[in-house]
Amino acid sequence: MKNALIIFKKEIKEVIRSKSVWVPSIILSLIFAVIMPVVLSVGSGSLLKNPDTAKLLSKILAGYDPFTALVMFLSKQLLIFLLLVPAMIPSLIAPTSITLEKESRTLEPLLATPVKTSELLLGKTLTSIIPAFVISTFNFILLSVTIDIISFPKLGYIFLPNTEWLITAFILSPAISFIITMVSLTISSRTTDVKSAQGIGSAVILPIYAIVGMQIVGLFVLNSVYLLIASLVLIALCPIFLKLAIRVFDRENILTKWKYK
Repeated sequence: MKNALIIFKKEIKEVIRSKSVWVPSIILSLIFAVIMPVVLSVGSGSLLKNPDTAKLLSKILAGYDPFTALVMFLSKQLLIFLLLVPAMIPSLIAPTSITLEKESRTLEPLLATPVKTSELLLGKTLTSIIPAFVISTFNFILLSVTIDIISFPKLGYIFLPNTEWLITAFILSPAISFIITMVSLTISSRTTDVKSAQGIGSAVILPIYAIVGMQIVGLFVLNSVYLLIASLVLIALCPIFLKLAIRVFDRENILTKWKYK
C-alpha cells in the first residue's frame, strides 16, 4: 500500500497540471450541471404548453403536476448525462500513465524495483479514480444547487439530493470509473498508442445516450430500483476487471521484450 501511495502522489501532480483532463471536465460540468438546467427552466413555460411535452410527461410521470413532472424528468436525464464525466476522466488519465512511461522509458526502471504489480496498478488506479470521483461529486452537487434554485420557488421544497442522486453519485459513478480505469490500463499495457486505450471511454458514451433516448421517447423511466440494480451489477464486475488487468500486465514481457516505436 505504501508503494501504491508513492506512485499516486507522484502521478497526481502531473494530472493536476494536465489541461487535457481539466478543460473537458469543466466544459461538461458547465453544460450538464448549469447551462442545460437553466436553459430548460427558462423555456419551461413553453415546454409545458406544448401538447407533445404534456403528453409525454403524463405518460411516464403520471400523478404529478406538470412542473413537478418536468423537474423530475430533467433531473433523471441530467444525472445520466453527468455519468459521462466519470467515464471520460479515467479514459484520459489511465492510458497515458502506462503508455507514455513506455515511450519515455521510465516504466522499465519502475518495474525493475520491488514494487508488486498489484501495488503499481493500485497507484495508477487511484490516480484515475480519485480525480474522477472528486470532479463527479462536485458536478452532482452543482446540478443539485442549480435544480433547487430553479425549482424551489414553485415547488416549495428542495428537490435534490434524492435517492436516485445518492445512488448515481456515490455507487454508480465510482463503479463506472473503476471499470473504465481497469480496461484502459489493460489495453495500454499492451499498446504504445495512447488514443486506442483512451477510446475505451467512448464505449460507455453510447449506452448513456441510449438510456437518455429511451427515456425521452417514454419507453421507461430510470428510478432507484433500476439504478441500484445497475450499480450492483457493475460492482460485481469490478473484481473481474481487476483480475484481468493484473493478469494481462506482463511486467517480464515489458522488461525483456518490449520494443519502442
